[in-house]
Amino acid sequence: MSIKLIVGVTYFTKNGKCTFEKLKAGCKDLIIEEKPEDMDLSIWTREAFEGHIPLVFICATGIAVRTIAPYVTNKLSDSPVIVIDELGRNVIPILSGHFGMANDLAATIAAALDAGLIITTATDINNLFAVDVFARDNGLKIINKDGIKDISKKVLNGGKISIKTKIDNNIVGQVPKEVELVEKGKADVVISDEATAGFTLIPKRLVLGMGCKKGKSFKELLTYVTCEYSIEYLRKNLYAIATIDVKENEIGLIKLAQFFGAKFLTYTSKELEQINGDFPDSEFVKDTVGVSNVCERAAVLGAGLTSRDLVLEKKSDNGITLAAATRKTIDLKF
Repeated sequence: MSIKLIVGVTYFTKNGKCTFEKLKAGCKDLIIEEKPEDMDLSIWTREAFEGHIPLVFICATGIAVRTIAPYVTNKLSDSPVIVIDELGRNVIPILSGHFGMANDLAATIAAALDAGLIITTATDINNLFAVDVFARDNGLKIINKDGIKDISKKVLNGGKISIKTKIDNNIVGQVPKEVELVEKGKADVVISDEATAGFTLIPKRLVLGMGCKKGKSFKELLTYVTCEYSIEYLRKNLYAIATIDVKENEIGLIKLAQFFGAKFLTYTSKELEQINGDFPDSEFVKDTVGVSNVCERAAVLGAGLTSRDLVLEKKSDNGITLAAATRKTIDLKF
């Protein structure tokens, strides 16, 4: 499995262009989109925020801050924003460091540029548990985002936070020392399929398995999936869009996943073939990508299942295929 991300970048000087070229050469796992010269900066920024596309400004921080200011609305949906000085000496995430992955993206960029990484997020610099990162990594929707600061404050002041789960789950990894898993009584964090009175994390369970002809646009793909599910429903419930690795650079699919704040998962034909069950086969698809069914198998695998169990069987039209499965037992990764 691999993960791809589209990132928008702009610069304003010759030195900035040199840093941009170094960034593009060093970040092979990122799909770098340069701001078109003839496009207004504010329009470019607005469209990126609408699509939840991470932005990198190679310039003074003040320019970036003034540019993004009109579009900053919600820490759980704002685009991640990173600033790099024109000489590529320092990389600074300035917005959506946790839930938007700006801190992680900045670390990747700093490594590629051999630059200094400037992180100001308190839980990061103290190497402590961050509940919004935990939610993001595990595909959990945050209810009552104002509670994030209270939980972080408790951890930063040396306290332990309690987490109670009301879902089928597997604990993966080492539980941090500042976290206590509880089964009864009140808890700082409740993981449940229904909102509770306190700070609740609700699993996003839907996985869309998709395939498409090369070059299908974001708008075409969005129009197709919204024939089955509303945009509002997908924003609340979509965990991932899954497909075959041949499509790992398919811009339309990646933009679709980023638009919904969902993971974009790709699998090899061998991984897809390991799923048990009777799937509708296509010899043409098998000859093309090495497995006779992509969308259904990808949906099942992305949902963490081992056999065919779908909530939406394969549908296809105009060079796009779609199927859906749901996550049942959730792996909670620490």
